[in-house]
Amino acid sequence: MLSMTGFGKGGAEGEHWKANVIIRSLNGKGLDISVRMPSFLLSVEPKIKEAVKSKLRRGTVNVMIDVESKTVLPPVDINKLTQNVELVRDISRKLELSVKDDTVFEYAWKYSEKAITEVDEELENTVLQGVENALRELIASRKREGEALKEDLSQRVDRIESLLNQIVEKKDQIMERVKEKILEKAKRLELPEEHPTVMNELLFLLEKMDIEEEITRLKTHIKVFRTLLDEGVEVGKKLEFLGQEMHREITTLGNKIPDLSEYVVEIKTEIDRIKQQAANVE
Repeated sequence: MLSMTGFGKGGAEGEHWKANVIIRSLNGKGLDISVRMPSFLLSVEPKIKEAVKSKLRRGTVNVMIDVESKTVLPPVDINKLTQNVELVRDISRKLELSVKDDTVFEYAWKYSEKAITEVDEELENTVLQGVENALRELIASRKREGEALKEDLSQRVDRIESLLNQIVEKKDQIMERVKEKILEKAKRLELPEEHPTVMNELLFLLEKMDIEEEITRLKTHIKVFRTLLDEGVEVGKKLEFLGQEMHREITTLGNKIPDLSEYVVEIKTEIDRIKQQAANVE
């Protein structure tokens, strides 16, 4: 089982380039990937996103990339710098301006700075390797968090099952008390137990309070929930759905027998926590 929350850091080096990559992931309904990196690497972005998609299925994923040249790159285009110096001097002469050499050089340098505009094969491979390394650490982080989530979810569903077993034991006592009250009322009215009015009222209340169907469905949901926990692959949405279904069944059960409200409230609390935790599962 994988959590959608995690952190990964990876680096890679080539002959001329070094890449540092950080990947953070948070909860998300689908897979949402954003990449922050130097603008000259934009041509590599589709491959970066494909690398992430090949490993992750859900989550809000933020990829941050920084690259560093291992060789000294000229900060300016020398030919362009020379041309710009001549251009500034020519304009100064035409306008009859007195411009110092350092000023000429400053303006010429400003418009001669050399920006990286092309990504060679080595740089691309170095960036993608850094992404792979960061993804590997991210997935390991998500697995560790996923195991903690699995343990928590397992304990909560065990708690729900225990409370449900108590409900099963308690409901028979409640039904018996209801039956006794109806028979006491009939006795006060001097009606025999077999009287149609007594029997009809008894059947009506017992049918109205019948929660066998809800109990059966809850037990089925619990069984499926545990199976999904063991499978652990892309089960987040399924676990959330089961949480909603369990909440619906226990609500119906509580409406039928209000005397069970103590157990119903506790089960609903556990289900709410399950739904919150399941929202973190991939």
